[in-house]
Amino acid sequence: MNEEIDVLLEMAARTGAFTPQELEVLEEVLRDALRGDGDAQDETAYRLCTLREQDRPAGFLIYGRTPMTAFAYDLYWIVVEPALHGTGVGRRLVAVMEDALRASTGRGIVRVETSGKEEYAGQRVFYERCGFSLAGRIADFYRSGDDLLTYVKVVS
Repeated sequence: MNEEIDVLLEMAARTGAFTPQELEVLEEVLRDALRGDGDAQDETAYRLCTLREQDRPAGFLIYGRTPMTAFAYDLYWIVVEPALHGTGVGRRLVAVMEDALRASTGRGIVRVETSGKEEYAGQRVFYERCGFSLAGRIADFYRSGDDLLTYVKVVS
C-alpha cells in the first residue's frame, strides 16, 4: 500500500499543481481510500479510481459521497501523469467515476471546487469539457483575489 501511495503522490507532485500542504492532505486521503472496507453505502468513504498505461499509473481520481444526500458526490482530486496531459486520461477517469455512480445509485450529482486564479484556467476548461457547469463563485474564498468556483454535473 505504501508503495502505491508513494507512486501516486510523486505523480501529483510532478504536476506542479499542488502545494506541499495539499500533498500532505492528499497522502491522508489516499491512505483512507486504500484502507477503505469497500462498503458502497459508507457516506464517509473515499473512492479511488486509477487508470494504468504500460503497467504504470496514468492518472487517478478520488471522489466520495456527500454526507446526508441520496446521490450527491464530491470530486476531490484528479491527477494525470504530466506527460499524458491532453491525451484523454482525465476524461476517462471522469467516465469511470460516472459509470460507478450509475451502477450504485442510478444517477448522481457531482460537485467539484477549484480556484478562480488564472493558473487554474486549464482545470476549469477541463471540467467544462467534461460537461460540468459553473454553479457558483465565492469571492476571495481562499485568500484575497482567489475565488472559489463550484462546478456541477448531473449524471444519469
